[in-house]
Amino acid sequence: MVKAKRGAWSGEWRVGRGNPVRGPHSPFPIPRSRFIKGDAVRIADRAVLGHCRTPWYLRGKRGVVAAIHGAFRNPEALAYHKPGLPALPLYKVRFRQRDLWDRYTGPSGDELEVDIYEHWLERSE
Repeated sequence: MVKAKRGAWSGEWRVGRGNPVRGPHSPFPIPRSRFIKGDAVRIADRAVLGHCRTPWYLRGKRGVVAAIHGAFRNPEALAYHKPGLPALPLYKVRFRQRDLWDRYTGPSGDELEVDIYEHWLERSE
């Protein structure tokens, strides 16, 4: 198991044997991500028991990756006092409001951006 901790006198995070970790937004190395900015994705439509960080109203909906935030510990595991490792890529996914709500009457350009972990994303056409 890999453990992360802050260096004694610095704000730098280290993993395992003290090797510096590089990531623009997170203390963990960014694993090879499955998606890049602009990829069409679909949120997995699966039942969940217990703690979940993916809103129910997004399940089965299609969006576009707007950004990659970095890698972070899995909050679904952290909620049960597990280490949440390995760290998972976290994406900002953009959805058109009219694709989310059947009776949406706002402007056609309205969008919603949501942070979604990689294990919830599937490729979409």
